[in-house]
Amino acid sequence: MRYIKMSDARPGMSLAYNMYDADGHTLICSGSTLSQFYIKKLNEYGFDGVYINDELSQDIKIDSVISPDLRTEGIVNVRSSNIDGCKDVAKKIVDQVLSKDVLSLDLTDLRCFDGYTYAHSVNVAVLSCIIGFGMKMNEQSLEQLVMAGLLHDLGKLMIPPEILNKSTRLTNEEYEIMKTHSALSYEMIKERWDISSQVKAAVLYHHENVDGSGYPNGIDGDGMTLITKILHVADVYDALVSRRPYKSPYSPYEACEYLMGAGGIMFDPKVVEALLMCVPFYPKGTQVELSDSREGIIVENAGSRNLRPVLRLLDGSMLDLSEQKNYNLTILHGTNEDVVDPFVEEAERRKMLSPSKKYHIMIIDDMLINLHAFRGFLQNMYDLSLQTSVGQALLHLKRQAEPDLIILDMDMPEMNGIDAAAKIREITGDGVPLLFVIDSYDKGLVARCRRAGAAGYIVRPYKPVYVKAEIKRIIAGQKVTE
Repeated sequence: MRYIKMSDARPGMSLAYNMYDADGHTLICSGSTLSQFYIKKLNEYGFDGVYINDELSQDIKIDSVISPDLRTEGIVNVRSSNIDGCKDVAKKIVDQVLSKDVLSLDLTDLRCFDGYTYAHSVNVAVLSCIIGFGMKMNEQSLEQLVMAGLLHDLGKLMIPPEILNKSTRLTNEEYEIMKTHSALSYEMIKERWDISSQVKAAVLYHHENVDGSGYPNGIDGDGMTLITKILHVADVYDALVSRRPYKSPYSPYEACEYLMGAGGIMFDPKVVEALLMCVPFYPKGTQVELSDSREGIIVENAGSRNLRPVLRLLDGSMLDLSEQKNYNLTILHGTNEDVVDPFVEEAERRKMLSPSKKYHIMIIDDMLINLHAFRGFLQNMYDLSLQTSVGQALLHLKRQAEPDLIILDMDMPEMNGIDAAAKIREITGDGVPLLFVIDSYDKGLVARCRRAGAAGYIVRPYKPVYVKAEIKRIIAGQKVTE
């Protein structure tokens, strides 16, 4: 069997590995003949490639580390946040890994875009288990490690879908929201007495770096458990080699280069070394281009052959790169992969990672229920100052730094919004924009808001998405378009 990109798939090819949807259900069975309809559907699902059988690769056998049924069971339990189910899956994964004589991640993961979060969690769990096995962890520790892998991204299910499923890179503000997922995952399991503190710590800290530059708490390697360090490496590796709508995947070789380069900075070097023992730089069944322009399919890559594998050239002849006579040959890249410049990719990624200003918004409303509603959908994006009276707000403005925006209820008991706006202007001048909240649309009232210098208005009952859009427009300095 060998791997080809969907762009190279043709009707009549024989499928060598099952194709699954985001829920783990079988879409097309191994042994099926690809048709134009199948190819169209697989492209629509977002698959990057498929495994096929042909004469050139019929003797190449690639086994999954865990069974497809167990992978499906893991995906289903992660998707439904079934923690008890994840415990059962964790034990089964460890049992299957320990039963293997040779562990190598040759099989390129086949997943559709919609199933990324769930398949990623299972992949990270399996990869973590293999790393832990290579580091001589006992069975109980391996189960805890796999459990942490399955649970580490549960909090992403609470991230707004428009951010989680965004087809382009996140903005700084959106990335700040995404960063809350590790704490959200921890919140979902922290009260579970049957989940060990090791698992909970790994879930909370799996984005911490050994030099203290990670999040959420900025702890360094001395404050991280081995399970946390392994989970961090497995999580980043799988993310690097995965295709997302906004990025091309790294090849295994490029991903390993990245991890090695960040050893001692982001990652524990010993964990990275353990990963390199089980991740082939050039997986079996992948087609590569050599420095002399010939192409071949990887047939054997175990042990010392990781960097110098055995290939079958397209004319059917064999080539062993570990033989001295072939030392002048190098692998340029996989012919089935997009050639990307990791430095360019990282430059784009750093734009997202760079610290962003968190704008300060003051909200004035005498109804606590309204303040709590605002806090519910704005607190992850902005620093909020909630005031229950105009007097309280004016005192705060005199003593504290000015906010970037004030949201003001027009119907306050002590004074109306127009008078309140005038008092606020006496302190802030025209430097702080005002967003009025009104109970109903009335042209006269809207005109009064405009004369009072309002940057905009929102009408109850308002939708959070509209409020967010208005805030973003005002902070960006955009005018209202009628």
